[in-house]
Formats: sequence, C-alpha cells, structure tokens
Amino acid sequence: MGIHVQTEVDDETHEVLKMLAILRDKSLKEIAREALEKYAKEHKKEVEKLIQKDPIWNTIGVLELEEDASEREDWGTVEWQSE
Repeated sequence: MGIHVQTEVDDETHEVLKMLAILRDKSLKEIAREALEKYAKEHKKEVEKLIQKDPIWNTIGVLELEEDASEREDWGTVEWQSE
C-alpha cells in the first residue's frame, strides 16, 4: 500500500485526465498515479543532484561503521570531551 496524495487540478486538466482514463479503460486514479510516477522518475536525478549540493551533506559526510558495530554494547554512543 502506498501513500495517499490528494490535490486539486483545473477543469481542463481534469477533463483531459478523464478522457485518457476512458480511452485507456483505466480509472482516473490510475491515470493520475501514472502521471505522478512518470514526473517523479523524470525529475529524480535533478533532486538527487540538489541534495548532493546541499552543504549539510558536506558537514555530515558519509559515515563508515565497522562491520559488526551494531553488535557491540557501546554502538551508537558518543564520548563527549570538555576542555
């Protein structure tokens, strides 16, 4: 089961989507879902590039953990040092 998305469209868009649904023997919901999936796929790389350029990722970096890190009792703890 996916995420439920609800939105409004103008009359012309609604009419075109309804016609496509009838011509393709699909529900309006199926036609809208296909359109959203196509749009998301077309813009996925653009979003990924924008995320990679975000300075927060440079600050955080990519973490590498030991292979068995999650099996240790101290996994996920942070040692604080004060001056």
